[in-house]
Amino acid sequence: MRKFTENNKNFFGNRADLYTFLEQFNINIISIPIDINFKKIKNIIKLCDGIIMPGGSSFHPNDFLLVDYLYQKDIPTLGICLGMQAMGEHFNNHQENKVSNHNLKANYAHYVTINKTSLLYKILKKDNIMVNSRHNYCLPNTTLKVNAYSKEGIIEGIEDNTKKFFLGVEWHPESLNDTNSYTLIKYFINIL
Repeated sequence: MRKFTENNKNFFGNRADLYTFLEQFNINIISIPIDINFKKIKNIIKLCDGIIMPGGSSFHPNDFLLVDYLYQKDIPTLGICLGMQAMGEHFNNHQENKVSNHNLKANYAHYVTINKTSLLYKILKKDNIMVNSRHNYCLPNTTLKVNAYSKEGIIEGIEDNTKKFFLGVEWHPESLNDTNSYTLIKYFINIL
């Protein structure tokens, strides 16, 4: 959970569509505030089989401690939007670029091309999928494997195949709740 702004309103938590989407799976959900003492975060993570790092408006210093901890402990991790950016930035010296045409309100805003040698391709079995887009920043590069790009060359997905599951996507599968989203989240849950 984190502070975030949507429609000019400030919130603390996660978007409701994430919880609504996850309710269709037989899992227990634990929400972890990102802004508490990191030792407490690690203690809560010990109760978890995997972590979803959801979207948000801005980074907290604990985001990068969390990415490093999850990576080092090989805890299955799915990053969504800001969560993916935190994963990628941890592996590129914390660089990001402003992007002007990727914060769109449409459910299906643009296509992404999926790398055929990626885990994402193995999961979805598709070269291209249509996704939503609600981000103002993007990764210029990362040492993680890039698994998806937009037509403008924006990094839309990353992964590390040396881990049990360490994958991030720039879009919000929980908001689309379509076959691709279900398949991705189900794969992640089956890893746990």
